[in-house]
Amino acid sequence: MPRPHAARRFAAALATVLSVTLGAGAVGTPAATAASAEDDITLVRHTVPPVIDMTNRQYIWLDWELSGGAWATVVIRNTRTGHTTTNLLGTETNSSTFRLSWDTHDPEKGDVPDGDYTWTITATTIDGAPLGFQASGSFKLVRRPAAHDLNVNGAFDLLQRDSAGGLWRTDSTYLGGELDMDSYHRAFIGPGWQVYDRIEAVGNLGGSAVSDILTRDTSGALWLHTGNGKGGFYGRIKVGTGWQIYNRITGGSDLTGDGRPDVLAVDKTGVLWLHPGTGNATSPFTARKKIGTGWGIYNDITAVGDIAGGQAGDLLARDTSGVLWSHLGKGDGTFAPRTRVGGGWNTYSHLIAAGDVSKDGRPDLLAIRSNGDMSLYRGTGNWKTPLLSAQRVWSYNIGFDFNHAA
Repeated sequence: MPRPHAARRFAAALATVLSVTLGAGAVGTPAATAASAEDDITLVRHTVPPVIDMTNRQYIWLDWELSGGAWATVVIRNTRTGHTTTNLLGTETNSSTFRLSWDTHDPEKGDVPDGDYTWTITATTIDGAPLGFQASGSFKLVRRPAAHDLNVNGAFDLLQRDSAGGLWRTDSTYLGGELDMDSYHRAFIGPGWQVYDRIEAVGNLGGSAVSDILTRDTSGALWLHTGNGKGGFYGRIKVGTGWQIYNRITGGSDLTGDGRPDVLAVDKTGVLWLHPGTGNATSPFTARKKIGTGWGIYNDITAVGDIAGGQAGDLLARDTSGVLWSHLGKGDGTFAPRTRVGGGWNTYSHLIAAGDVSKDGRPDLLAIRSNGDMSLYRGTGNWKTPLLSAQRVWSYNIGFDFNHAA
């Protein structure tokens, strides 16, 4: 559902102003007693850990306690990109502790990437006079690799191929309970992708800390495109032939409990096959295993991860009448008897395992209609009702003139 573009720009600009003037999550007001410019200010303590793991987290509290000062400015800088965020912080009354609720989000750039960061804090009096104080430190930001995070910033990335064969990546933002995607955060990956009839996001299949994709060309050859961590891919690697026997392919979640993503495929006779992942980019699968027959009744299968609260990745499957079914993973590549999720799912042209979009520890599902409208279904962790009701996605000018999404 499109959000008015001007309104979104205003919201982003306002968020930028608030981040600079009040700080993301700034607490309270300036301390009641202001220090003079001649006072010697020292850093008493801070709570910035050497490694910040933001997997399944929306924010983290960071504290700096100074010996004085009314206002503090904290600058966080990515050492690789040079991008900085500036936060002006106040304190609670009779306190010299400055608190920042850091959500790793920049209003204009989106969620910041993993990697090495530095922080610098300075202080002023209540009327803004510098106190000649500065302290600094460093930390590493990390997140668990996700199947749809191609630029390692912890946010879902949508891949789309246009009618000319160009592949695009759109980064997303999840704030205030809403998923936001628009052309402002869209990047062109490259031309020539019309040679493939399948494009699937499969997680870090090649064994790195970055997500990869699989493609199949019209001759049935399977190719692995290893992610470069910047939203694109290195050169492709041929990893198989004969894959034209399959009419459904999905991957990206761990189905066997070994910590590596696997791939599932349904052949044209309706047999479901498991291709266990190895973590080796040049030979990403061990020998395939037959899981079961009768899967030809489905026109879409999606490996969504642990959506139903078990210990293994689950599978969603849509039958030809539009009914969606959940198959709970057992952890050995097989599945429990199916559970009906609901009907009416034939209104969607693409069902995409989006990973943990909402950062609540449970994977979610993105559903796209042929007109480009999108809905987010958040996972519940309950096998009886694994998905919440549809939640609108704020998408602007990204759903049109595309013939494939992953």
